[in-house]
Formats: sequence, structure tokens, C-alpha cells
Amino acid sequence: MTEHLQKRVDSYVKILADDIGRIQQLLAQVNELANATDPKKVHLLAQQLTTATLDTEWVVVPRQYSQADWYMLALERFLSFAAVTDYDILTPAEREELTLVFPELDIPATFQFEVNHDQNGGAYFKELGTNKRLFYWSLTRKQIFFNAESITDLLVENFRKKTTVARIRPLVTLLTNFGRYMETTFGYRVDYNILETTDDFLYPLRQKEMPAGILDRLFVLSADSDYFLQAIPNGAGLVLENNVEVRVFYVNDATTTDAQRWHFQVIDGNDSVSWLDVLLDYDFIGAWYLVERQFIEVESEPLVFDQNLQEVEAREAEAKESAVQPEVLSPHSVASVEES
Repeated sequence: MTEHLQKRVDSYVKILADDIGRIQQLLAQVNELANATDPKKVHLLAQQLTTATLDTEWVVVPRQYSQADWYMLALERFLSFAAVTDYDILTPAEREELTLVFPELDIPATFQFEVNHDQNGGAYFKELGTNKRLFYWSLTRKQIFFNAESITDLLVENFRKKTTVARIRPLVTLLTNFGRYMETTFGYRVDYNILETTDDFLYPLRQKEMPAGILDRLFVLSADSDYFLQAIPNGAGLVLENNVEVRVFYVNDATTTDAQRWHFQVIDGNDSVSWLDVLLDYDFIGAWYLVERQFIEVESEPLVFDQNLQEVEAREAEAKESAVQPEVLSPHSVASVEES
């Protein structure tokens, strides 16, 4: 074999071996992610897989899971650790793609992750039919932010009109228990907002304008129910079934509209009922809140869910990409000039 051919064959073998080595390394990580019993090991592997790309040049793997699928596989592992079971993962035969569904939910609804490509990284868990993003998840920064607006849109305004609370409840349980598990096991920062069940929690509200008549409208809707709206300092309250108490009130705050900052509070004595539970279980409160959202609604993390903020960031990124860049000339070496 000539020296030139020998070098070419050796180079060929090395490139193939490097590609195969990278594939084998990926396979080992995937196998461990799927079978490891140590949650911390699973978390580390999920971090690695959701940020890695298998861009081998000579050995091509035509069917691969996407980064979004690694998030779904990681979610499934953590749900199994948290003993959450009322869901299924669909895997189509013709492609590698993971979709989460709820077998008991008698409404077409499928869920996947959508990788976030801005500087925040992470991924959104969304319902495909409506494109509603229910939460944001960053493995790197250990953050989970739930989206009160999309959760209300999907579960209260959409699903609740079409099916029973019992069929919706597994989705609520999955979201809540996933957040609790990640917070307890890994020290995640979790913004539950509408899912929070702690009795002394005051739901932070985004006031778009002064909600004049907010309590009067609740009184009118409650009049046809078995529950009596009672006056409390700066607001009103309702005592529902099982001694669950709902309070709607304001505190004086000079920085807000008309110096009134409004809050919702849910008290059940066991830290087990959320504002979302109330909206789902009591149709008249759900109907009231859906109308009042034009004035006041439970707030989510604006960094990842504020549409106006995202649009500004997208325009800024587009402007940077479209800006004229100075041409950088790379001088030819003497050898390259002689070859040309």
C-alpha cells in the first residue's frame, strides 16, 4: 500500500472510530438514563442529553430522539420516582418521538416538550392542540415555573366545559407532584402560583386595571349557589365544602392602581387545596374568574411567560442577526497562494 493510500485509509478508520465512539457514548448515557435508580444520576444524565447533539459526519444515525424527547424521558423517570402513574407515553412506530397522554381524559389532548432557544434555555411543557405552555423547566438552573394563564385557559376555560373534574384531576396531580418532587429532591426553585396549596399563601395577582365591582359580580354569581359571600376587612370571603375558605381582598399599597393591591387566598386547614382546585370544583367561581381575568389574574414568572417581554427579546435578537457585520479577511498562507 502506498504511503498516500495508507494515510488515507488510516484517516478513514479514525474518523469512523471516532463517530462510532460518540454513538456508543450516547447509547451508554441513554441506557443509564432509562435504567438508573439514583435520581441524582438521572438528573445529571438528563442535563447532558438535553444539551448534547449527535452531529457525527460519517456514521449517520437516521432515527434519533430530539432534545425535547430527552426532557420527556427525564420527566417520565422523575414521575416514576414520585409515584405518579395516571398517564401514558406514546411512541409512534415510524419515528422516535415521545408524547404524554392521560388515558382517563375523554378529550383529545397530547403533551410534548418544546425546547426554548433563547438565553434562558430549558424547555416548555405544552399541549399540542392548543399550544398552551403549562410550565417551564430548566435542568441547568433547577427551575420550574408554572404558567397560571395557560393552565387556566386549558383546564378551566377549555377542559372543564367538556368533561368532569375527576378526569382533569390526574393532570393537576402530575403538575403539582412533579414540582414538589423536584423541589424536595433537588432543591429546585418552583413557582407554583395557581397550583400552590399552602394556607397562608397570598396568590400574587397581575392588575391590568382597577377591578371595580369585582366583589359585586362575585356576589351576584354566588347568589344562585349554596354559599354565602361574607364581608371581611377590605374584601369578602366564602366558606365552601369541607370548611374550605376562599378570600378575595386588598391591602393598601401606594405603588398600585388606586393604592389597592388585591390578593386571593385559599384556606382549608391542611395545606391541600389550591386556587386552581377551587376554580375547577366550583363552576360559579370559575366563571367569575374567567371574566375578571381581563382586570386581574394570578401572575406567573414574567421572564419566561410574559408574551410582550418575549416579543421584545425576539425583535432584539432579530435586529442583531440582521445588522451588517464587518467582513473579516483571513490572509492566505504562502503555501495556499502557491497552490492556487
